[in-house]
Amino acid sequence: MSETTRHDLHNCVQSLFDTLIDIREGYEEFVERAHPSIRGSIQDLRSQHSEDIAEIERVASRQGLELDRAGTLMADVHKAVVRLRDMFTDLDGDSLEAVADGEETVVKRYDDAIKCLSPGDPLRETLLGQRDTLQSKINNILQTV
Repeated sequence: MSETTRHDLHNCVQSLFDTLIDIREGYEEFVERAHPSIRGSIQDLRSQHSEDIAEIERVASRQGLELDRAGTLMADVHKAVVRLRDMFTDLDGDSLEAVADGEETVVKRYDDAIKCLSPGDPLRETLLGQRDTLQSKINNILQTV
């Protein structure tokens, strides 16, 4: 694999990785403020993202891709949005539709990263499984709203 190809692959996977880190941080704030009726759903997503981050890091590392866990400024944006929503409305069942919409964006990030990887690549297989699990959770959320 050429250095340019490896660099492009790293950037593609890092972008998904950053998204997962950022949204997980936003959910940390959300869990603290959420109405008890949805707290479990938000915590489930946060836990799923934490597990996925760790798994991506392990698989990528085995392939020589070292990922940065710093995330981006979007983590602060996610937290600010949660705080603002909490000021003006309850973070209850009505919030779940916005959560599902945000998670659909994460699924698109998975799709972008998957396109960068070759069929049979262990990281690609990992991302496919994670994306499908996330899509199932989104579908479950949408059935409850």
